[in-house]
Amino acid sequence: MAIKKLVILGKSDATITMILDNLDSINCFPEINIINNLGLETLKTFDNTKFDIKILAKFDEFDKINALILGGFQVNTKLKIFENFQIEKRYFINIFHHFSSISSTSKFGVGCLVNSMVSVAAHTKIGDFVSINRNSSIGHHSFISDFVTINPGCNIAGNVLIGKNTQIGMGTNIIDGINVGKNSIVGAGSLVTKNVPDNVMVYGSPAQIIKKI
Repeated sequence: MAIKKLVILGKSDATITMILDNLDSINCFPEINIINNLGLETLKTFDNTKFDIKILAKFDEFDKINALILGGFQVNTKLKIFENFQIEKRYFINIFHHFSSISSTSKFGVGCLVNSMVSVAAHTKIGDFVSINRNSSIGHHSFISDFVTINPGCNIAGNVLIGKNTQIGMGTNIIDGINVGKNSIVGAGSLVTKNVPDNVMVYGSPAQIIKKI
């Protein structure tokens, strides 16, 4: 699909800048409309001459959907944005940085954001609206569910399952064959050596349950 007009549903100017960097890496220069969907802040005007960027106040100012990007990076932000607009998933596209390595046998859902220096190994399945930040790796035959956020520098081994709406903290290591439950948080720098239940926060090396969420 040729992208002529693109809408970023975004809250954070930092995340939107990352998206622009990804688009720049693949030489994609469409007209971009940015919507401050949550109304929590005023987005800055972006100084980027390669893109025709318009800051919109409301979604109904956009006359025709060509493609959408979910601009939030944290789990709760992504969920709020998606629930706020209630747009069909089929309108969302994936954005992959040029300096990422993704196996041809791996499959992605929709609305995913993959930043630079990310590696996704063979036969891995990634769900919808998954964010994978820079310098992270995901091993073979793993399954990453919808709305998961993987922060920078994470190493996820093979045959790992991560449940829906879960956040993996910066620099986390998850060993082979581990299941991480849904709606959970793995604290930064953790070493996950055993399964993590649903709705908990774990932290440490090895990771231990800190509290229920």
